[in-house]
Amino acid sequence: MTSEEILANVRALSPEIQRRAGEAAKQRRIPQDLVEKLRAAGVFRIMFSKRWGGPEMPLPHQVELIETLAYADPAVAWVVKIASDSGYFSAFLEETAVRELYPSLDYATAGQAPPNGRAVRVPGGYRVTGRWGFASGCAHADVMVAGCLVLENEGGTPRDMIYILAPASSFEVEDTWYSNGLVGSGSHHYGTRDLFVPERHAFTLAGPAKIEGPLYADAGSATVFIPMAGTPLGLMRRAIDVAIELAREKVIALPPPPTAMRNLPRVKFALARAQMLYAAARSVVYESVDRYWDELLRDGHGSLQTRRDVGLARIHAHRTAREVAQLLFDTVGAPAVYESLPLGSLLRDAIVINQHLGFNDGVVERLGGMLLGDPPDGAFV
Repeated sequence: MTSEEILANVRALSPEIQRRAGEAAKQRRIPQDLVEKLRAAGVFRIMFSKRWGGPEMPLPHQVELIETLAYADPAVAWVVKIASDSGYFSAFLEETAVRELYPSLDYATAGQAPPNGRAVRVPGGYRVTGRWGFASGCAHADVMVAGCLVLENEGGTPRDMIYILAPASSFEVEDTWYSNGLVGSGSHHYGTRDLFVPERHAFTLAGPAKIEGPLYADAGSATVFIPMAGTPLGLMRRAIDVAIELAREKVIALPPPPTAMRNLPRVKFALARAQMLYAAARSVVYESVDRYWDELLRDGHGSLQTRRDVGLARIHAHRTAREVAQLLFDTVGAPAVYESLPLGSLLRDAIVINQHLGFNDGVVERLGGMLLGDPPDGAFV
C-alpha cells in the first residue's frame, strides 16, 4: 500500500472509530475486530522502509494520519502511533532479526523506552528481567520493546542502555490501566524474568541505521516521536466541532429570557479563541515538520534549529490541546459533564497525553538550552 492509500483507508474507517470510542473505553482497549480493521488499513506498516516493501510514509503524512485518527478517538491515535514504531525499529536491526521478529509488515509493537529492565550479557545475547509500564496497545501487540541497562555479569555495574525486542508472548501483561484519560489505549504494565534475547534482537538508536532513508537518517533524534503531534491536533479540532454543534442547537433557559447559546457573546469569544489557539498550534507543527522533512530529503539530516523547532511545536500542541479542551468544557457548562457529549473525555485525554515524559518541563528546558547554543541533550530532542 502507498501512503496515499493508507491515508484514504484511515479516513474511511474514522467514522466507525468515532462511533465505537465508548466501547473501547469500556473495554479499556481497542476492540479486537477494530484492531484487525486498522491492521488491514495499513496503519501499523507506515514506518517500514521501501526496501522491506513498506510505504516509508513521509513524516508530514504520518502527522496527518495520527491527526485524523485522533479526531475520531485520541486513544486509537495514541496506540496506532506506538504500534507503528515497528518499521522504525526494524531499520536498526540486521535483516535476519527483522524477518524473525516481523514476518508481516502489519505486526504491531508496544512497550516502554525507559531502561526499567536489566540485560545481563550471556553467550549469544542477554538474560532480561524487568517490569515496564504504559505499554499502550499491549493487548494486541505482536512484538514488545523494552529499555534495559546492560550488565556484563549478574550484580555488575550498568554501563550501557539498549532496547530489546521479543514476541509479545514472552511477557506477562498486568491489568493496571485504570486511568483518567486515554482509557481505550490499554496501556498496562508488563514484565518478564530471565528471558533470553538474542544479540541480534537488541539495538540502540544512538548509532546509524542499518538501512538508508530519510525516516532513519537522524539516529538518536526524536524523529520517531514527531507523529505524536497529530494527537493533540485532532483532539482540538474535535472539541471545537462538538462545541460549535452544541452552540447551534442549544437554548440557555437561565437567566431569563431563554437565549440561543450561539447568540451569547462569551460563547462566540470562546469559540474564536479556541480556533485561534488550534490554528496557530497546527500551523507551527506542520511548518516545522515540513521543514524538517525537506532537510532530511536534501541533506540527510535535520538542522539543530529545525529539530528544536519541531520539539517545541510538538510540546506546544500538547499543552494547547489541554487549554482548548478546558476552555470549551467550561464554556459549554453543565451539558459537558455527560458522557453523551465527548468534551469530558477529550479534556481527560488532553490532560493525560501531557503526562508523557516527552512533553515535560525537563524537555522544554533542554530545548530552551538549544536556543542559547547548547547541543541537544537526551531523548525527545
